[in-house]
Amino acid sequence: MDRIAVRATGVVRRNSLDFVEAVFALYAEGQPLVLLADAAQAGRLAGVAIDRVVEPGDRTGWFTTRHPIRDGGGIAQISYTSGTEGQPKGIVLTHDNLADATRRIIDEMRMTDEIREYVGVPATYSFGLARYRAISALGGQAYMPPRGFDPAELGKMLAAGQVNALSAVPTLLRVLLAAPEVIGAAGAALRWMEIGSQHMTLAEKEAIQALFPNARIVQHYGLTEASRSTFLTFSEAEGGRLSSVGHAVGQTEVAIGPDGRIRIRGPHVARQRVDAEGLHDLLDAEGWLQTNDLGHMEDGYLHFDGRADDLINCGGVKIVPDQLESVLRSRLSPDARICVARVPDAERGDGVLVAVERGTAEIGLVKGLADAALRDMGVAAGSALRLMAVDSIPRTETGKAQRRQLAERFAAEVPALAPGTKAGAITDVMSLFHHEFPGQQIGPEDTFESLGGDSLHYIKFQLAFEKRFGALPEAWEALTAAELQAHVSRAGKSGWLPLESVTLTRSFFIICIVALHANAFVYSSNWGAAYFLIMLAGYSVVRFQLPEIIRTGSVRTLMGTIRSMAIPTVLLIALLEIATQDFEITQLLLVSNFLDPQNLHGFLFYFAEFYIQLLVMMALLFSFPRVRASFRDRPMVSALVLLVSVVALDRTIEHFWNTDYNFHRTPWHYAWAFVIGMVMASAHDLPSRLLALTVALIAVVIEWNLTSAAYYVGAGCVLVLFVRSVRVPAWAKFLIANVAGASMFIYLGHEVIIEMIAKLTGENRPWLALALSILGGVAGMQIYSWLERRFFQAKTAFFG
Repeated sequence: MDRIAVRATGVVRRNSLDFVEAVFALYAEGQPLVLLADAAQAGRLAGVAIDRVVEPGDRTGWFTTRHPIRDGGGIAQISYTSGTEGQPKGIVLTHDNLADATRRIIDEMRMTDEIREYVGVPATYSFGLARYRAISALGGQAYMPPRGFDPAELGKMLAAGQVNALSAVPTLLRVLLAAPEVIGAAGAALRWMEIGSQHMTLAEKEAIQALFPNARIVQHYGLTEASRSTFLTFSEAEGGRLSSVGHAVGQTEVAIGPDGRIRIRGPHVARQRVDAEGLHDLLDAEGWLQTNDLGHMEDGYLHFDGRADDLINCGGVKIVPDQLESVLRSRLSPDARICVARVPDAERGDGVLVAVERGTAEIGLVKGLADAALRDMGVAAGSALRLMAVDSIPRTETGKAQRRQLAERFAAEVPALAPGTKAGAITDVMSLFHHEFPGQQIGPEDTFESLGGDSLHYIKFQLAFEKRFGALPEAWEALTAAELQAHVSRAGKSGWLPLESVTLTRSFFIICIVALHANAFVYSSNWGAAYFLIMLAGYSVVRFQLPEIIRTGSVRTLMGTIRSMAIPTVLLIALLEIATQDFEITQLLLVSNFLDPQNLHGFLFYFAEFYIQLLVMMALLFSFPRVRASFRDRPMVSALVLLVSVVALDRTIEHFWNTDYNFHRTPWHYAWAFVIGMVMASAHDLPSRLLALTVALIAVVIEWNLTSAAYYVGAGCVLVLFVRSVRVPAWAKFLIANVAGASMFIYLGHEVIIEMIAKLTGENRPWLALALSILGGVAGMQIYSWLERRFFQAKTAFFG
């Protein structure tokens, strides 16, 4: 049987004036009270006997009754901790505890009986109820909003002079910062504000001060056991002090223990807690309350460093979740809702989980910012950094994030999406991502775009997915691994699959190029296929990579494409030069396209060279924030301006440097085709598609007049712009997509294969050369992909 330590009256929590009056009535009677979630809870409180339960009404509006501060050592109420981790504790608070905290907040805020406060925190919260205690002690007035905190209502009441004070937690204030126009000029009417003890960034504090320029804004730090232990008055804190949680006032003392934990002493500190075993002392022999919060002192100001049980030890480096959240919030929009938690990690001890509420921030952006922030802290988190999208971040009734719940949810969700065996078995979507993006750290919220996928990778991934799981959904490249996994469970396999026009045209034009070089057939006496492939390169950048570049501010996706093209090109050149004993450094450096081909030996790969150089130019261009912002806000206009710019650049350079000698094999000469592709990818409705087609057709006619090359390239533009995809038999898509996906390897190897066939057979065999070039390119792609995966597996095994 439980040992009864305290007898009290239960009051059911209800955010109403009737609730507040019921609490004050019990204070006046000297009757201890306990706040209950419902009447049934009265029988479940260990160590507490409830004599009766009060169920208040639901009246809201203005609270004007005056209730003087009551002193005394008797029990006022038993408050249960918010229980962010573990079971709530019953904290025994005396009238003296409450009185000291009330007097100090009145003094610190310099409150008077003129206060007319919009109480944005429910009265059922200890913070909210404390506001009613302070206001009623002065004879002021408090307004309880009937619909809870309502920014629009607050703005109207401020403008009308009905309220001049506000109490809120940072979570609510972030709603105001996300839409400051709701308050506008009325913010100048606010005279007082108290903010709860959740963490706020320096930028958020400055923004709140700017929104309410005439208010005396005070934020407190405290616990249920020691309410309002320190105060930070925004207008009086300068420099680093504004980043603190304030200093102690009155008889309160705050210190840091030998283990880095915050200690608190003073008349506001509760001395006992209650449970089934009875009453227990909370304080040590010297009267200090030992908290589980980490902190440090600077010039008498306390800096909160997070909860000790939240601390993340990632590879030996200690990470405070609040600090990482602070950095992320400072770089995200004000309405972004995130939470950092500790999760297990086999290699580093603790992993870092960043949970993001859906619709408030882009997962890809948050991941990039988190990775950069951790590196600044000296942590190369790698696979230990995990992202998770959630509908809502679980919080206590005071708005504190419940990190343990997030970690438990992550542990429950991730196993179904865990990577396959290290041998590379593909058992689900996540293992497919690991297979197709070897060497990268991948989480369930990663997408094809966030991992830097490009057009060739798009085709390879699509083939691999559809071979195992069936057709992909529309715009799958922007879906997370988790969302694609959910799609797999709903979709079935089909004998017919969608074949995109960009895949069809890429396959067609690479075959045209090889056929021309092998003399199998001449698709056009004016050529043009290479230009169209360059168009598709520009199209790919805007469609697959620009969204991620804009989200993260990083061009790493483009650099990844450059590496994926440059490495096999250089390797092939090196092998050929070793085989022929004919070495050309300019070819190994991928700049031989600038030289006279008559003075070079061996096989020339000028197409790959200026293709790579174009991508480097784009990476440099998108390194500028203004360029990214322009393409984000006005993509079509920006692409058209870029088109005019590159044409002018080509004409200007050619005026001073005539490149007839190398057949104009320079990146600026082909840049117009690249940017035409960007224009086409920027078209998302019928008017913009018609505009893009008009621009493309004008460009190709200027380049080739009304010749077969113009017809071929123009027809390709029409297909890309107006025919997203066609349904074809699965086997047909497999063949066509494999050719398109291997187009780079087909280009790199076809000249070698054509010459080898001529030497081995003693004559030109055009159609055999064409067939073997295509097959050789597809085989080369598969072999290179296999070697690449083995390389990264070996690297991981040796270096982790």
